[in-house]
Amino acid sequence: MQWLRRLRTWIFVRLGLWRGRWRRGQVVVGGVRFFAGAVNVRAWRYGLYSPAGLDDDEPAPLIVVLHGCKQRALNFAFASGWTGFADHASVRLLCPDQRRLANLYRCWNWFHPLAQGGKGELDVVLAMLDSAAKRVRVESVAAVGMSAGGALAALLAFHHPERFHAVAVFASPPLIGMNMQNPHGVMQRGLSMSPLLALGARHLACTRLAIVHGTADDVVNLRCAEQLLAQALESQRRAGVHPTKVEVTPENANVAVTDFRTQTGAVLRSVLIRGLGHVWTGGAGGHPFCERGGTPLTALCVQFLRDAGVFGAR
Repeated sequence: MQWLRRLRTWIFVRLGLWRGRWRRGQVVVGGVRFFAGAVNVRAWRYGLYSPAGLDDDEPAPLIVVLHGCKQRALNFAFASGWTGFADHASVRLLCPDQRRLANLYRCWNWFHPLAQGGKGELDVVLAMLDSAAKRVRVESVAAVGMSAGGALAALLAFHHPERFHAVAVFASPPLIGMNMQNPHGVMQRGLSMSPLLALGARHLACTRLAIVHGTADDVVNLRCAEQLLAQALESQRRAGVHPTKVEVTPENANVAVTDFRTQTGAVLRSVLIRGLGHVWTGGAGGHPFCERGGTPLTALCVQFLRDAGVFGAR
């Protein structure tokens, strides 16, 4: 049945059977170091999704959706349920697509020193945001991502909090120190360094951040979620923010939610899903690392974005 769902997703995307409208764009960014080590000027493509009935001059929230390894931008947006949510909530999606020449497995190169320092492929996403803002009216900006895409989204939350109202990541590795040379070791075992070393000298608090992880993930170790949370808390502390830990009663026994709140609401949220592996569940499925059944991860991320005020009075 899985191959039938993948065929359905492929046909759906190829034939453009969307309720809304996809428009493609591209940005040219220089000085990005590729996986093979070369530095060059290259073009990255993106998809900009607008629901039916939403005019370009009508302001609406924009959600950046960052795919993981072995995934494609439009396919992941559909298979994970983000296009369905966009249609329902009348928000736009910006879906960057990684180049195969930049990474053979289409992973975002989150582990590269340039990205860890706030540049590299983070500049690619920011350039896409600027490009999209010239085409449509953007009300607020959030980012979500899975795995390597989650790691890139987390880096955006730490390095560019002024550009993002909130970020939600699933199965994301934490920040790594500049001397770390084995990203696979980070994902499989977690970090052995302190949050202070990974954060360096930065004193800005990361933007509002939700960290979602499955307890049975055999690709990105659960310890990675714990360490990303520790880094986020440390960034808040350095900025003089001291949130209070609050256990949230989950609606589902398989989901454990912990908030870290200030007077303005939750600045951090930890969501642990018992028994879940390295797969986005609850959407249409039919794409690598995406399944139709199970805990609705898109809805969990949306709830955090809504609590963070991304959708305003919507």
